[in-house]
Amino acid sequence: MPLFERLAPEATGVAFSNDLPRDTSFNILNYLYYYNGAGVAVGDVDGDSLPDLYFASNVGTNRLYRNLGSYRFEDVTERSGVAGPDGWKTGVTMADVNGDGRLDLYASAVAYLGMHGRNVLYINNGDGTFTDRTEEFGLAHTGFSTQAAFFDYDGDGDLDMYLLNHSAHTERAIGSPALRRVPHASAGDRLLRNDGGRFTDVSARAGIYQGVEGYGLGVVASDLDLDGCVDLYVANDFQENDYLYRNNCDGTFTESIARATAHTSRFSMGVDAADLDNDGRPDLVVLDMLPRREDVLKTSASSEGFNLFDLRVRAGYWPQYARNTLQLNRGGMRFSEVGYLAGVSATDWSWSALLADLDDDGRKDLFVTNGIYGRPNDLDYINYVGNEAVQASLARGVSAADLSLLDSMPRIPLANAAFRNEGGLRFVERAAAWGLGEPGFSNGAAYADLTNSGVLDLVVNNVNAPASIYRNRVRERTGNSSLTVRLKGAGGNTGGVGARVLLTVGGTTQLLEQMPTRGFLSSVDPSLHFGVGTATRADSLVVIWPDRRMQVLHDVALGSSITLSQAQATGRWIPATPNATPVFTDVTPSMKTSVRHLENDFLDYDREPLMPHRLSTEGPALASGDVNGDGLDDLFVGGAKWQAGVLLLQQRDGAFRSAPQAALAADSISEDVDAAFFDADGDGDLDLYVVSAGNEFWGDMVQLADRLYLNDGRGTLTPAVDALPPFRENGSCVVPGDFDADGDIDLFVGSRVVSRRYGETPRSHLLVNDGTGRFRDVTAEVGGGIGEAGMVTSAAWIDYDGDGQLDLVVAGEWMPVRVFRQESGRFRDRTAQAGLGGSDGWWNSVSVADLDGDGREDLVLGNLGLNSYLTATPTEPARLYVADFFSTGTLKQILTFFKGGVSYPVAGRDDLVRLMPALRQRYPSYRSFGAARVEDILPAAELARATVLSAHTFSSSVALSTGSGFRLQPLPVEAQMFPVFSALARDFDGDGRVDLLLGGNFYGVPPLYGRYDAGNGLLLHGAGDGSFAAVDMAASGVDLTGEVRDLRVVRRAGGRLAVAVARNNETVRLLQARSR
Repeated sequence: MPLFERLAPEATGVAFSNDLPRDTSFNILNYLYYYNGAGVAVGDVDGDSLPDLYFASNVGTNRLYRNLGSYRFEDVTERSGVAGPDGWKTGVTMADVNGDGRLDLYASAVAYLGMHGRNVLYINNGDGTFTDRTEEFGLAHTGFSTQAAFFDYDGDGDLDMYLLNHSAHTERAIGSPALRRVPHASAGDRLLRNDGGRFTDVSARAGIYQGVEGYGLGVVASDLDLDGCVDLYVANDFQENDYLYRNNCDGTFTESIARATAHTSRFSMGVDAADLDNDGRPDLVVLDMLPRREDVLKTSASSEGFNLFDLRVRAGYWPQYARNTLQLNRGGMRFSEVGYLAGVSATDWSWSALLADLDDDGRKDLFVTNGIYGRPNDLDYINYVGNEAVQASLARGVSAADLSLLDSMPRIPLANAAFRNEGGLRFVERAAAWGLGEPGFSNGAAYADLTNSGVLDLVVNNVNAPASIYRNRVRERTGNSSLTVRLKGAGGNTGGVGARVLLTVGGTTQLLEQMPTRGFLSSVDPSLHFGVGTATRADSLVVIWPDRRMQVLHDVALGSSITLSQAQATGRWIPATPNATPVFTDVTPSMKTSVRHLENDFLDYDREPLMPHRLSTEGPALASGDVNGDGLDDLFVGGAKWQAGVLLLQQRDGAFRSAPQAALAADSISEDVDAAFFDADGDGDLDLYVVSAGNEFWGDMVQLADRLYLNDGRGTLTPAVDALPPFRENGSCVVPGDFDADGDIDLFVGSRVVSRRYGETPRSHLLVNDGTGRFRDVTAEVGGGIGEAGMVTSAAWIDYDGDGQLDLVVAGEWMPVRVFRQESGRFRDRTAQAGLGGSDGWWNSVSVADLDGDGREDLVLGNLGLNSYLTATPTEPARLYVADFFSTGTLKQILTFFKGGVSYPVAGRDDLVRLMPALRQRYPSYRSFGAARVEDILPAAELARATVLSAHTFSSSVALSTGSGFRLQPLPVEAQMFPVFSALARDFDGDGRVDLLLGGNFYGVPPLYGRYDAGNGLLLHGAGDGSFAAVDMAASGVDLTGEVRDLRVVRRAGGRLAVAVARNNETVRLLQARSR
C-alpha cells in the first residue's frame, strides 16, 4: 500500500482547478511568472475543529471549501464572500489578524498590464461570512504581490505582516545591488507593524529592503538563531540575493545572507524552515530548477559560465547556483549548504518546499511540487524566439499569431518529489513508492490533518488540472504514531504564532515552530504534528511561547492530541549560553601582524575549457619550525604569482614579526603551493624548500623551478644555487624523510599536473641528499613507479609494515592511495597488497598518526567529499576520457558520472561542439543532443584512443593499520560536507585520545557544480579506537571560513599549542588549543 492515496474530486467535492487561458493580453510572453501557479491555505475558519481549504486562482475565482469530515468538502465561496478580487491572484494566507480567535484570510495579487489585481484582507465574522476590511486595517497594496506572512516580529503580542512582492525589473541584465536600497512602490517588499488593529509600514526603519530587484517568490519566518526573536528568510529569483533578516530584538533587522551562508540558490522559489537533523536548530530548504532528467538538463539554460558568474560576484551579488539548497544550521546564524550531500539538489522546476514528518518516524521529510506548463528556458526555444523578426513582433505587443510561440515551448509534466529522511543527512526519493508520482504541473501546497486522525495529508494547487488531495495511509502502512499539539495564544496572537515546541522521545528531541506561512504561495494548518514512530510516551514536551513564557510537561501520552494554553505557562525561558570553554580559541589578533595571500587573476578554463576544476589556486604554502633557534616556532607563508613568500618570526610575547627576505622577494613570480622546513645541509638549523606550480606556467619555464633556501642560523635565507636537479613541474608537495637511512634528510617531491594537458600523468621525483644539501634525482633508479604515481596532491613517509624502513604513501587525483613499500633499497608499488586497491578518488591530503592507540601509524585521507555535483562509487565510477579527439591539435577531457544508472558526460552540446566542430552536424539542435552518452557522442575509433581515468570514492576517510596494510573507513558525515585539504591529528581536548582537525573548501569549479564551501573547519573527537564524532562548532571553537589549504602546529611562547591556518586569497589565522 502506498503511503498516500490521491482522492478523486468526485469523492471529495473539491472541483477547483487553476485554469490559465491562452490570451494575447496576458501570457508568459509578456509576464514571465504566468505559469507560477497559485497557492492554497489550510485552517479551521468555521470553528468546527476541521481544517478548511482556501484555493487561489490566478484568473478565476478563489474558492473556499468547508471541511465536512471524512475527506468530504463543500464549496462555500459565494456565501462566505471570499471569491477574491479581480485580476491576477497569487498567494493566500490564513491568520487571526484581528486577534478575535478566528482565522482570517489574506489574498495577494498582481496589478500588471491588463490585470488590475489588489491585495485583500477578509476578516472572519464568525458566522460563515467574511468582510473585506483591507483599507481599514491598512493592508491594501496594489503592485506585484506574491505572499504574506503574519508573525509577531516586535514581541508586542499581536501579529505583524511581511508582504513579499516581486519585481517587474528586467531579469535579462545584471542590475545593481544598490537598487535594493531604493524603495519601489509596487515591487519592493514591506514590513507592516500591527498598531492595535491598524498596520503601519515600518520597512525603512526596520531595515527591510524595498527595492525593484527583489524578485520575491518565497518567505518563511523562523527563529534561526534561537534568541527568542523571529527571523526571516526571503527567497529571490534571478540575480538578486536571497535576504536573511536577523531580528535584532529591538524592532529592527540586519540583512545577513553574506555572513550566514556561503552561497544560495540562484532562481530561488519556495522555502521552508525546520529542524531536519533533530539538533534543535531550524534548517532551511530553498528550491530552484536543476533538472533531474538528463535530456531536460542538456536542453535547458540554467547555469552560467565562469566569466558571467564572476561578473555578478564582482558587481556585489552573493554567489548563487541554480539548484535546490539545504542550509544546515550550525549555530550562531551560520549555515552549511549540503543539498548535494543530502540528495535533494535536483528536482527540476520546483515550487513548494514542505518539511514535515509524512511517515511519522520522528524525522522530517521533504515534499516538493514540480512542473511548469511551458518551459521558457529551453535552449532551442530561446534560439527560435531570439530571431530578430520574432523579437520585433513581440516588441509591438503579443498578437494572436505570436501565441503560436507557446507551442514551441516544451510542456513536460513532472512528478512531484517526496524525500524520506533516513537520518544522517541522507534523503531518499520516494514519490512513486508513496503514491505521489503522478506527472503534472503543481505549485502551491500545504499539509494538514484533514480528518483529525493524527496523520498529515497533502493538498496541492495544480495548473490546468483539478487540485490534488492526498490521504495519508501511514497508520495502515507502518503503524507509526504521532502527537498533535494545538496552541492557544494570549492577547492578539491567539494562535501562538512564533511559539517553539520541543518533544523529547527516547532521548531524541524534535523541534517544531508555529509558523503557518511556508512553502510557496501557501500556508499550512496551524496544528503541530510530531511523528513518534512506535513510541507510546514522551519524556517531555516543552513550549516556549512568543513572550518567552515556558511550560514543561513530563511523561506525555502519545498517539493523540493535546491543547496547550499560553495563559497556563508559568516558567520563563532564558536563551542558552555556552557552558564550557571551547577546545580552540581564535587568537589571530595576538599575532600582531596580518599576512594575506593574494591569488592572481588567471582562469584555467580559457586554456582547457573541459577541466573539472581549476588548478591555479592551490596555494598558499605553509610551513612551521624554529628558524632562528630561539625555541619558538616560526612560519613561512607562500605567495601566489607576483607575491613574495613571507617569513614570520615568533616573538616572546606570542606576536609574529615579518622578517624581510631578499631571496624570497627575488622569486615572487613563482607561485608557492607547498613548503617544508628541514635541515638540508646538516648544519643544525632549518632550511626551506618551496614547491612551485600554479598551472599558469608550462613546459620548461623557469617559474616552475622549485627552490631551496639555506638558513644562516639566524633566520636569513639565501638561495642554494644548483642544489636541486633541474626539473620543471607543476608541483604539489614536498615531503622530507631519510628514506635511505644515511642520517641526512632526503625528499619526495610530488607533481600535480601537466600544464595545458590535464589528464596526463606528470613526473614526481625522489631526491637523495648527499649530506651537504645537494640533491640527486634517483627516481629512475629506485622509484619503482613513484615517478608515474599520478596527479599527486600529497604524500607521507611511514613505516607501515614495521620493518624499520620508510615506505611512501602517495595520494592524488584520479588515482588510488598508493603505497610504495621499500624493499632492499628500492620501492615497489604494493597498493593492492596493502588493502588500498580500488581506492581511486580525488584525494587532496594524507597525514600520519596512531589513531586507535595500537602503536601502529594510521592514515588520515582528505578527499573531495560527498557534497558534490559529481558522484563516484566502485560500481558507478566517475570517469575522465582524455585524448585529442578528432585530431584538432588540443587535448580534450570528457568527464562523466552516473545518474539513474547511466553514465553521462558533464559537458553539454555547446562545450563539446566548440572544441570538436565535427559534432555540429550530428547534433544540430539541443534536443538532438539530449541525453547523449559518451558512447553516442564519440565514434568507436575516437573512443578507443582515449586514456580513461576513474574515481571510485569521494569519501574522506581514515585508513587504519592492520600491521601489513590498511583498512579504509569513511569519516563521519560532517567530514563529507566539504573537500578536505589538510588534517592534523593530535589530542586537542586533553582527554588522552587523538582527535582530528580538518580544513578545506574549494571555489575553483564551474558554476554548474557550484563551489565547495560547506566547511567551516571541523573538529572530530577521537574515541581512541579509530572512530570519530563531530564536535559542534560552538563547543569546538573552530570557525574557519574560506578555502583552507594547510594547517600547521605551532608551539607558542609558554608552551601552548596553536594551529596556523593558511587560506587561499585570505589572511592567515591562528587558533590556540585548550590542551597543552
